[in-house]
Amino acid sequence: MTRVLLHLGLHKTGTTSLQKFLEDNRAAIEPAAAILLPAQTREISRWAWRFHQLGDRDVLQVIREDFQQLLAALPLGDRDLIISDENLLGPMPRAQGADPYPHAATLIDTYRETLQILPKPPRLTVWLTTRDPQDWAISIHAHLARKIRAVRLTEDRDNFSARLAGNGFERTLTAIPAALPDLDLQVNGMEALADQPFGLAQVFVDFLNLPDNRMLRPATHHHRSPAPELIDRLIALNRSDLDEDALAAAKQAMLRGVPAKEYQR
Repeated sequence: MTRVLLHLGLHKTGTTSLQKFLEDNRAAIEPAAAILLPAQTREISRWAWRFHQLGDRDVLQVIREDFQQLLAALPLGDRDLIISDENLLGPMPRAQGADPYPHAATLIDTYRETLQILPKPPRLTVWLTTRDPQDWAISIHAHLARKIRAVRLTEDRDNFSARLAGNGFERTLTAIPAALPDLDLQVNGMEALADQPFGLAQVFVDFLNLPDNRMLRPATHHHRSPAPELIDRLIALNRSDLDEDALAAAKQAMLRGVPAKEYQR
């Protein structure tokens, strides 16, 4: 039996730090478990986004085919498998509906079905990380505000975060087990994991059960959010009449000139 840990976010819950932990510790981890990160799963996540946008179930078949090709080319052997990519759950929420991940259960079921092609029967655990809803909403607003292209967020932080936090992610966390009652679903808050020996990465470490954890480098924090004053300036740029190229250049210039003290810890 192949154990599979599928880490799907949520967005802005330390996912980049967790993926960096896996990358930094590949040499120690890969004898026990193969690792798939966003660089390998990007095409699948793009189709997951397309399914979110269109709701076209034909897209699910494309996801299955792409995922099957990825798994077939993976030299798994007797190892377990860790997959971490928050975009496999769908795009980052934009506070546009009551459920931030309305297709989560359908996508997870598609991945679970596709994993059945592994040579040994998979034992799947889906892992979700969460955080305080208000902090989560503010962090998503900051991320979207500083996007260089594709997103031109003009809404102020208070209105956006109040709506997103008000809806929260509880609907998603309720909908997944309701639709997939036999799914092994693990949910951990960032705040609870922070005190563990390996911080956010403790779930990975526990899953691996390596004979000597001293080889592992601890997780470090990445993608700190800009301070509120900087976000206000970015939103002002988004509200301007600059065209896409001029806006991108202005935002890049602004972010290049920002001292470290203007980023929140």
